[in-house]
Amino acid sequence: MNRFERIRRTVGWTLATAALIAAGACSTVDTTPAPRLRATDTVVVLPLANYTETPDAGSAAQSMAANALRKLGIATVDSMPASPGGDPFDATSQPDRDKALGWARSHHARYALSGAVEEWRYKVGVDGEPVVGMTFELRDVESGKVVWSGTGNRGGWSRSSLGGVAQSLIGKLLSPLAARG
Repeated sequence: MNRFERIRRTVGWTLATAALIAAGACSTVDTTPAPRLRATDTVVVLPLANYTETPDAGSAAQSMAANALRKLGIATVDSMPASPGGDPFDATSQPDRDKALGWARSHHARYALSGAVEEWRYKVGVDGEPVVGMTFELRDVESGKVVWSGTGNRGGWSRSSLGGVAQSLIGKLLSPLAARG
């Protein structure tokens, strides 16, 4: 085998390996332009709707989102507790928007993060890869208007944990909300 042939094979194997790695942990994220959040802004994370078959996926995602916002430099992040006795599978058991925004106002929040978990499971099959799909909306508490939104999904390797895939997706989705100033 000549030198050119070895280089061609090496490049071929490198490209094939890169394609497999990229395909194994795929993610898609779409967001709108983010407002300029300050570290001193207070953000509340409202209970997230759970459109999955996994109980309490919304609660788990809510906790991860609150932590991600703190990591992004938001100093004061509060989480609205879920309604007691709510069905962990029922997306309609979430608080209505006016009640949730009222709770956010009572906590002197500037912004309220709401959203939904659309997918939170391990795929069926031999490998059982974890997959997560979510949507977030950031509302100005005073006006109630949506000032930012994002949606995304992510799949992991068969040895990845569902929580790790979710944490990665939430961090990537919320990254445009990093405090600036």
